[in-house]
This record gives sequence, structure tokens and C-alpha cells, in this order.
Amino acid sequence: MVALEETGDLVVLRYLGPPEPGDETAYLDALEQVGARSAPFALILIFGGIGKLSAAAERAQALWFKRTRADLDRRCRGLVIVRPGFEEASADLFRRLWTFPIRIASDEAAARAAAQAYLA
Repeated sequence: MVALEETGDLVVLRYLGPPEPGDETAYLDALEQVGARSAPFALILIFGGIGKLSAAAERAQALWFKRTRADLDRRCRGLVIVRPGFEEASADLFRRLWTFPIRIASDEAAARAAAQAYLA
């Protein structure tokens, strides 16, 4: 299940399992919507139970990262990632992509609190 929630300057992208047909396309479409935002925002990514992306989706995601990097660096105030087993070493991969702050949270409530701090 993929869902994109946009509430003011807070964007929450959920990609949760079990995987369903069309999820990868919906995820990539949601990334496009995030990349197209013109106003400043904080981003929460919530992942769980999805497994790995296909090679084609990984490639599309990498191209999205590259294409939107400068714009996101200007507009995104911070990213909070909620994902079981996600550790700082994994977050460091994202930190090499972007200059905005990136944190890991244990659940959505903690992620929302951290995101609000980015927006304060």
C-alpha cells in the first residue's frame, strides 16, 4: 500500500506491505509529487514489509534522487524515516544524497514530532 499525505508543510509518504500489484508505480508517482512541491516542507517516509524494489524501480528511484536533488535541498527542511531495522549507517546513505537533516524515528508519532521541529 502506498499513500501520500500532504498536510500544509508536512508530507508523509507511506509504503507498507504486504506488496500489492501497482505499489512500485504508485511509490514512484508519489516521489514525483514530492519532488514537484514548490513550497518548503518536512518529509516523513514510513516503510515496512515491502521487501526490495525491482531493478527497474531502483533505477527509476535513483534517477529521481539525482534529478530532484537540488530542488529538494532548497525546499525540504528535513526528513524523518520510520522503517523497522533501519539504522544510522543506512541513514548515512540518504545523508550523502541531500544536505538537509535526516533522522530515524521508531514510530510515526516520534517522526511527526521530529518533523514539526524541522518546521519550527
